[in-house]
Amino acid sequence: MDSTLYNPKNQGIQIQLRYYRDSLAISGGMVIVMSIWDIIKLFIGFFLGEDTIKELVEATIYENGISAIDAKYESTMRALTWVSILLILSIFVAIIFLYHLYIGLNAYRVGRQTVKKSNRFFIVLTLLSTIFAGMLILSNVLVLFNATDERGNVDFAFLIMEITTFFNYIFILYSARKIRILEKIEGE
Repeated sequence: MDSTLYNPKNQGIQIQLRYYRDSLAISGGMVIVMSIWDIIKLFIGFFLGEDTIKELVEATIYENGISAIDAKYESTMRALTWVSILLILSIFVAIIFLYHLYIGLNAYRVGRQTVKKSNRFFIVLTLLSTIFAGMLILSNVLVLFNATDERGNVDFAFLIMEITTFFNYIFILYSARKIRILEKIEGE
């Protein structure tokens, strides 16, 4: 009867591997969720922030309070400018989402052991994202302490989310490293 039970050689290593693989998969899913937050934050900034899209369009059409475009073409130019800005913003949002989706799905696949070939490029992208998130944290801290408007709560929420993102990226790097080390130990 004992022969039917699974009895691993290194049970401690198996437990640790399972822990870090689960952590990597969860952190990969979190990267995807955080990318949705980044997209929402981008839209909040452009539609409700200091420099809204409406202000950018008005600045494009009017120079020093004087219309740079003939009055009969003003509504057409306003519409074209809106469409152009929203198209560029949509392309940028798609790139951000696909970038985070690549990192998140690869981390999830490595964590769940469903990856077909060993692709570690997502770790390089995660390292770059960690550096970028660290710079965003410093930027948000400076904005928070030098703020002169009453948007302090929004800036504080942005800071908390950036810190969460930063630690999530660090945990992906740490889990991937631990998995690699434990797999080498187990293979010996």
